[in-house]
Amino acid sequence: MRVPAMACRVLPVIMIMLSGQPFGIAAPILAQQDGGAALTSSSTSPATRIPVAANPSASRAGDADTVKAEHSEIGVVEDKTAGRVHTQHPDAQWYPHAGLGLFIHWGIASVRAMNISWPMIPGRVLATKKIDATERERIIRENDYNLNGKPPGITPNEYWTMAKEFNPQKYDPDKWLKAAKAAGFTYAVLTARHHEGFALWPSAYGDFNTKNYMGGRDLVKPFVEACRRNGLKVGLYYSPPDWYFDRDYMNFLYHGAARENPEFPSLGPDLKPRTVQPSPQEVSRHEAAHNAMVKGQVEELLTHYGKIDLLWFDGKPPGPNGANCITEQEIRQLQPGIVVNPRLWGHGDFVTYERRLPAARPEVGWAEFCNPWNGSWSYQKLPFHSNGFILGQLALSRSWGINYLLGIGPTADGEMSDDVYSNMAVVRDWMKVNGKAVQDTNPLPEGESASVPATAHGTARYLFALPRFKNGGSNDRDLLPAEDTVLTLKGVPRPQSIALLGDGKPLEYSYAGDTITVPLPATRRTRLVDVVQIELNPKP
Repeated sequence: MRVPAMACRVLPVIMIMLSGQPFGIAAPILAQQDGGAALTSSSTSPATRIPVAANPSASRAGDADTVKAEHSEIGVVEDKTAGRVHTQHPDAQWYPHAGLGLFIHWGIASVRAMNISWPMIPGRVLATKKIDATERERIIRENDYNLNGKPPGITPNEYWTMAKEFNPQKYDPDKWLKAAKAAGFTYAVLTARHHEGFALWPSAYGDFNTKNYMGGRDLVKPFVEACRRNGLKVGLYYSPPDWYFDRDYMNFLYHGAARENPEFPSLGPDLKPRTVQPSPQEVSRHEAAHNAMVKGQVEELLTHYGKIDLLWFDGKPPGPNGANCITEQEIRQLQPGIVVNPRLWGHGDFVTYERRLPAARPEVGWAEFCNPWNGSWSYQKLPFHSNGFILGQLALSRSWGINYLLGIGPTADGEMSDDVYSNMAVVRDWMKVNGKAVQDTNPLPEGESASVPATAHGTARYLFALPRFKNGGSNDRDLLPAEDTVLTLKGVPRPQSIALLGDGKPLEYSYAGDTITVPLPATRRTRLVDVVQIELNPKP
């Protein structure tokens, strides 16, 4: 039975990861810059907040609101409070010391080098405006949902036609992951299926995957095998939301716009107002089918490719029972040693932070911070962020015991751009000299604190001097000249030695009470993160 479009419920539009816009540096990274007060890295006061630097960019100010709004649309409600127990399986204990992960977003959007999934959803600008009846009629008549005087650049139906052109002939994950391993990445996560709905393997569930395209070619298997050959842990991203599967049921108008302006009609996959909506009974049957598809596809990913180290969910299917599509127990029965993120059930083995680090060291256990290398999750021709910026985020993440999952995207041919490899080479060379400061390290022990991000390993302490960027920027053009700086480490015994890892030479210092003070002259600074190693005498 079909009922008039405005008379029944509409499945919510599912949202996450707005890309293609500058994502901005997290406030803590800038706290040492532009006159900001000194940053504190202390295990004794995890709730200590870090001052925001002067002149933060407007895009950064909106990051937290964007993530919150998008996650609410796909049902991501994380429990970030202390007390959640992560898996104790021996095979999973690599995770808290992993340090640096590679987040690979790949899908049919790469055919047009565009943002993954999101271009098919118009109306984001309407979420902040109340539209009167006259203007609403004009917008509908002219299909001007983005308020830019023209129709949206692509409809969902047009977006999905890219599947016919997606056939990567130069796909060589060994090349990707060999470079990643050399650059210090320890795990990699591939989007086996994003919100667009296209699955990168020949699934028996659904009809929008390589079973129906590319002659049944499997793109997941070569990735998994390349991870193993190159010594990286295997991670698979999977989006339970599936806009293709929901194409006859969901409203493709940006959900925030529909919430702010409920008078707008529900838009179908051609971005035209729907004339009918499915009945409640049809919706219920569809939700059950969606849950069954998700369960089936997840089970395929966990049984077809051998050991999977990490499963990265991103939302839940629509409907009241979406989170029950597959249980944590069912997943661990298939992969006992797996690490699972919290974005399906609201809890998991670790908590996630996206695009913006918290303003204080979290009080939880395992955690991960994800951010794209050039502002876009999937492949787009955009400039990469300064590697001083990227390594600064890595340093702060590790000082708080958080893994850093850094995002890139392959082209439609299956290649990484030259920029990916050139930037990985910079990180590789930095890691050769400084890697021990971020790999297999911990936050400072209880009772110790530093004026900058800092990590510990045994009797060694590593203090990170971060580069400065003007006006909250993050690209090389925003980089400010190095300045003389002073680093302090409190609550420690007298040091045996202090040196700058970059040149291997000793640094002058003073010791008073339980505090080490280390002047670091600008003449010994670089454009990247400079690491001071302090070797302590053992405590009596």
